[in-house]
Amino acid sequence: MCGICGVVALQRPPEADVVRAMLSELRHRGPDGEGFFEGPGVALGHTRLAIIDLSDGGRQPFAGDDGALQLLHNGEIFNYLELRAELGQLGHRFRTQTDTEVVLRAYQQWGARCVERFNGMWAFALWDEREQRLFCSRDRFGIKPFVFRVDGDRFAFASEPRAFLGDPSFRPRANPAAIRDFLAQGHTDHLEETFFAGVRQLPPGCSLTFDSAGLRVDRYWTLEPREPPAEPVETFRELFLDAIRLRLRSDVPLGTALSGGLDSSAVVVAIDQLLRTEVEN
Repeated sequence: MCGICGVVALQRPPEADVVRAMLSELRHRGPDGEGFFEGPGVALGHTRLAIIDLSDGGRQPFAGDDGALQLLHNGEIFNYLELRAELGQLGHRFRTQTDTEVVLRAYQQWGARCVERFNGMWAFALWDEREQRLFCSRDRFGIKPFVFRVDGDRFAFASEPRAFLGDPSFRPRANPAAIRDFLAQGHTDHLEETFFAGVRQLPPGCSLTFDSAGLRVDRYWTLEPREPPAEPVETFRELFLDAIRLRLRSDVPLGTALSGGLDSSAVVVAIDQLLRTEVEN
């Protein structure tokens, strides 16, 4: 769990002090370091929880080779090793072992459609200096949070609404409709709105761009019905084990929560089986 935040206001000085104040509200999300970037019209901040590649090479914002791309990434791309190998065959060279660098190289290779290739949970923001464009994305089911505010030609974003307390332009006001839905039905993520008026969340399975043309949100994935496989039980078993296998990739100790229910018990049994029978290279 990392924390990301930033302010993009083209043709204005960077709001570095505002972003530093926003980041101070997110320190609980990342005890392993902080990073900042500022340039004309943009300021970005990141607080890190290190999971893959614990070295300083994984610090963020993560810059491209010439500094024109600056990436903030919260989450994990589980198939990053496979993507790294594919990108390597396409001529990309890597300087770290992070999945974050894979996100950046994938954007360089495939542009906004890179997210269609990711297997993971993520919320990221990537500033493209050449295009003067911010590109952001959230994973298919919205596991990782991404909230934002738009005020004319100013775009502010963060991992949590709490971060906006560091922005002097933010006046916290309740959103009665969202609060009502929560109290009546327990709903929290069914709308783009949040508990705070004027604070929206990027919907799951969506990406956004913000540039001189304004804000655009595009859906890159939707759940569609398919014909069942010929062997549904075996197919589910292999998909389930593969999902657990990918999530065991880590440079820090792993743990799981066992409640005693069928789902968490199945996860623990699968982890035990995989750790006893397979060794990740």
